[in-house]
This record gives sequence, structure tokens and C-alpha cells, in this order.
Amino acid sequence: MKRNLSNSSYEEYMKDQLMLLSSKFAIKSYKRADLDNWSFFEKGKDIRVQIQWKKNSVHEFVVEKEFWYMKNTNKEDRQYMRMLADPKISMFKNALFKKEKK
Repeated sequence: MKRNLSNSSYEEYMKDQLMLLSSKFAIKSYKRADLDNWSFFEKGKDIRVQIQWKKNSVHEFVVEKEFWYMKNTNKEDRQYMRMLADPKISMFKNALFKKEKK
């Protein structure tokens, strides 16, 4: 389902953009993280986000919960969110197209 991306949250934007690339992508968010791997993770404040391809984890990152779910209603917030999201999306897009060429 394509949403109006003008004020979508980081979560909605990532899900929509990855779904445009392939329906095999999924995003899971977790309230907890292994502190050995994510020492800066703050329970209750942060979310660990896992991007999956066919139910296998291919990328993980930590983001503040408020920023992940917040609607981006002003131009500066949208620009900042997309500055963080677009490189991740491009990484997956490039990986898909390289795989198709082989």
C-alpha cells in the first residue's frame, strides 16, 4: 500500500520504499537489544530495527523510538529523515540490481 510520503514517519517511509523494490522485504522492530552488540541502546528510548529479506536478517540499526514513529510534518524533519533512510534504501536497491545482472 502506497502512502502519502509527504509526512510519513521513518517507519512508514522505509516500509513503502522497500516494498516498491520487492515484496520479499520486511521490517521488524524490537524493544530490546543485546547490549554486547548494541552497547549504546537505551531500553524504553530506542528501537532496534531489523530489515529482512525472505525472513532472513540482512541489516540492523538502532533508532530513537520517537523518531521512528513520528510523522514528519515539516520540511526540515522530512529532509533529515530521508537523509538517513535513502542511503539504506539505495544499498538494497543496488544489491537487488547487481543480483539480477548476474
